[in-house]
Amino acid sequence: MTQATPLLFDFAPFAGKSEQYVELIKQFAAAHSFRSATVDELLLDDDYHRRPLRPEDFEFLKFAKPVRQHNVSRLPSLASNRTLLSIYELGIARLPRSADALEWQHFSEFYRDEVQVRGAQLAPFLEAYAFEYLAQDHVIETEAAAASARLARIVDDETAFWSETFERLMRNDYIEEGLRFIMVQRWALAPSKRRALARATASGLFDMLPADLRPTLEGDLPDDALLQRVAGACGVTRQQHAYWQFYLPTSMAKCNLLYALGRRPDRAFALAGAAFAAQAEWLAFGLALERACAHLQPAGRRRGDAAERKAELASRFTQALQGIEDEFGAAAFAQTVQGVAAAERLAERGRWDLGEQLLWLSSIRRYVEFAHRISTRIDAECPGIDRETFVEPHEMCSTTHVHNDHRLVTIQEGEMLFWGNVGMQLKMNEGDMVLIPDGRLHGSTVVSGECTYHQPIIPDDWVQALVAELDAKAEA
Repeated sequence: MTQATPLLFDFAPFAGKSEQYVELIKQFAAAHSFRSATVDELLLDDDYHRRPLRPEDFEFLKFAKPVRQHNVSRLPSLASNRTLLSIYELGIARLPRSADALEWQHFSEFYRDEVQVRGAQLAPFLEAYAFEYLAQDHVIETEAAAASARLARIVDDETAFWSETFERLMRNDYIEEGLRFIMVQRWALAPSKRRALARATASGLFDMLPADLRPTLEGDLPDDALLQRVAGACGVTRQQHAYWQFYLPTSMAKCNLLYALGRRPDRAFALAGAAFAAQAEWLAFGLALERACAHLQPAGRRRGDAAERKAELASRFTQALQGIEDEFGAAAFAQTVQGVAAAERLAERGRWDLGEQLLWLSSIRRYVEFAHRISTRIDAECPGIDRETFVEPHEMCSTTHVHNDHRLVTIQEGEMLFWGNVGMQLKMNEGDMVLIPDGRLHGSTVVSGECTYHQPIIPDDWVQALVAELDAKAEA
C-alpha cells in the first residue's frame, strides 16, 4: 500500500490512552441491558434490547494492543465486537413488545441519552482497536479487472470452505446441529448487515454508483424463502437478537465493519468495496445452501449457476470501479479496493473462526476423550501445571465467552451443564472433563447446590498433537 492511501482504521491516535476508554466501556456496560446473562437467558426470548456483554471481563481487559489476524477469536475481539454492535444498534428502533410498564422501562433504558453519548464516545476507539489489522499490508491493485478478481476469489474460497464444512458435519453426524450454528451466524445477523447498508444508502454513501451497480444483500441468491426454510428446519426461528450469546466475534465483526464504514462519509468508497465483498460471501453461502439443502428448495426454483453468478458480480464490480475512477480519481479507486481487501481478510478470518468452532462442536466427544488423556499426562509429567479453581452456587450462569489459552474444565464436585451451540447441553458430573481450545465460544450453568471445578491451562503443542488425530482420521 502506498503512503497516499491511509489506513481505514488507525489505532495510533489512541495508543497510551486505553485506560480512559476502558473506564468509559465499564460505564457503558453498567447499563441494565448489558448485564451478564442469568440462567434463563441462554436464548433471549426475542428481546432486542437485552445484550449480555459480560461486564466483569472489563475489569481485566486492557484494550492496549489492537486485534490482529492471529487473535480474532479471543476475548478482546469478542468483547469489542459485542460492544460495537450494541452501540451501532442504539440507533435502530425496535419497539416494546407490549404495553407492560416494565417492558416500556426496559425499552426506554436501552435508548437513553447517557448510553447513546457513551457509545458515541467509544465507537472510534473500539473501531480502531477491532479493525486496524484489516487494512494493513495490502497490495492495492491499480487495474479494475485485477481488483475485481478479489470478489471471484472470495466466492471460490467460501465455496471450498462450505463444501469441506458440510462434508465434515455429515461425517461427524452433526449436520442439523451444525446448520443451526451456521444459520445463527449468517441468517440471524443478516438483518444487521442489511440495515447497515440501508442506512448508508439513505445517507447518500452509495450515490457514486447508479442503482443497478450498487452492492446488495437482498435478492434471489440466496433466496430468503430458502433461508427461512433452512432456519426453520434446524430451529433458528426466533427474532434478532435472541441468539446473541452464540454469535462468534468474526460474525459480528462483519456487521460492524459495514456499520463502521457506513457512518463515515469520508469512507464511502471503502464501504462500497466492503459491501461488494459481503455480497460475494452471501452469494457463495446461497450456492452452498442450494446444494446442501436441495430438499428444502421452494418448488419450481432453478438452482443458481455458480460460474454465471460469480462472473456477473465481478463484472458489476469492474464497472463500478471504472466509474468511480473516472469520476472521482485514483484515491477513490484505491479506497474502494481497500474496502474489498479489508472485507476479504475478514472473510478469511471468519471462515477460520467458524470452521474451528464447528470442528470442536462436532467432535465434542473426542474432546472429552482428549481431556482425560491430557489429565493423565498432567498427573504424570506436570502435576504443578497452572490452573484456576472456581466454586460456584446453584444456577450460576456463565455468559458465553472464550479463553486466550487452551483449558480443561474438570469437575471436582457438583454438576454443570456446558454448551457451545444453541440446544447443546453437555452434562458434567464429578470426575467429568472436557477440553476447550483457545478461542472456542462456550458457557455453563451450575445445576447442583454448588459446583467446584478446575481449569488447568494446557500447552499448545499438547493440544495440536491431539487435534492432528482428528485430521488424520478424516483423511483415512
